[in-house]
Amino acid sequence: MLPAAVLLVRLFFDFEERHLQQWSFPSAADWEIGSEANNHFLNLRKAGPIGAPRRPLQFALVKDLCLGDFTLRVKVRRAGRSMLIVFGYVDTLHFYYAHLSADSGDHRVHNGLFKVDGGERFRLAGEGAAPALPDQNWHEAKIARKDSSGDIQVFIDGDQEPRFRHADASFRFGRIGLGSFDETGSFDDLRVEGESSHACK
Repeated sequence: MLPAAVLLVRLFFDFEERHLQQWSFPSAADWEIGSEANNHFLNLRKAGPIGAPRRPLQFALVKDLCLGDFTLRVKVRRAGRSMLIVFGYVDTLHFYYAHLSADSGDHRVHNGLFKVDGGERFRLAGEGAAPALPDQNWHEAKIARKDSSGDIQVFIDGDQEPRFRHADASFRFGRIGLGSFDETGSFDDLRVEGESSHACK
């Protein structure tokens, strides 16, 4: 039985309505609805600033959505070398993110699961993992999170086993977002199913 304050939600963003009213941005001018072959998508057109302590800041957050348990699927296409998916977002100094890169997890701060907890970002998982975005085609990322255990699993293009996996329950409820550390790229067909709470407000 879920607490009364928790609601089951199911959302889908395909960006075909060509507006971004349900999203918040650090700088709205850096984002746009892109179009290609009669398909529309969320496009990050300008790399944003890097935080100090060093952490990503350039990501769009879904408004009024605070998730505990959830499953997220989204199509991702990089223009540079990497993109990221934010979740468990509490504020600019407390959140998780999956860094999806052309590099392998052998790179110290690329291609893995990371955490920002009051300071510089640090790796939780993904050392040695194969590149999540090996080319500049569209790829599907899936993140599954259980807030009770803290289990986080990240899959790419139908992986049978998680590309990155870790258990951490520091931020049990938080917002989700899409963006990049310091590059540009696109997102499409975001699907979210999970438990939403007012805990983020």
